Amino acid sequence: MTRSTAPSSNAKGKMRKGATTAIDEAPRVKRTGNTASIVYAELRARILDGTLSPGQPISQLSIAKVSGTSRGPVREALRRLQQEQLVVAEANRRFSVASFDIADLEEVLGLHLVNIALAIRIATPFLSQDEVAHLRECADEMDKFANQDRFAWEAAFRRFALCFARHAGAHSVAIIGGLIDDAQRYRAYVLTDTPPVAHPPGKAFHEIILSAAGGDGYRASILFADMFSRMASLIMAGAAPRYDAARLRSCIDAVLPPAGR
Repeated sequence: MTRSTAPSSNAKGKMRKGATTAIDEAPRVKRTGNTASIVYAELRARILDGTLSPGQPISQLSIAKVSGTSRGPVREALRRLQQEQLVVAEANRRFSVASFDIADLEEVLGLHLVNIALAIRIATPFLSQDEVAHLRECADEMDKFANQDRFAWEAAFRRFALCFARHAGAHSVAIIGGLIDDAQRYRAYVLTDTPPVAHPPGKAFHEIILSAAGGDGYRASILFADMFSRMASLIMAGAAPRYDAARLRSCIDAVLPPAGR
């Protein structure tokens, strides 16, 4: 049985440089990137909602089979999650969900307080009328859902905080967004058996917005810090009554003047 005429070696070289790159490599890069993003989003959601518990090992092979992909996109997704400190790398290229304790919760609350208060103060001179209107809509939603729908309240709070953070810079957006995500993990584990802390109503946020819209970033940041420090202190007291939240108190001291405490 004779084969069809094969291309010459030069033709093979041209095909290797042209057709292979166009047909195989480019789609593979695109497919891998898309698949890695999908795997990343799915794993991230499962970590944040508590489906994957702290310390739980993550099987790359199992994820690859379920996702219908190879281990490459799974590893890429896990590296992104590692950068966000949601997973940790172990020996033999193994990964597990990052663990946490009450000290981590204290750190997250303290950093919430400091970073959002600072973002409010930085952003105030740059707020547009449309952004002020957006902030007011967020405050109205928080007022509507306070102590009624925790998830809806927190979604509105995220939009409120990130509206200020954008003017503080991309790093601030990443930091504050990550802190809010961390708080979601704690809600799924650490805070499940503790009495729920009342969410501040929209009125408190409208006062912050009023000061920011008037150009008084200092007062706006102090109003936020006063409100959030009270909420954070109640959360810590409910989660671990005997725990000495010294670092949280230090964060409060850093952003609130003595007269504001």
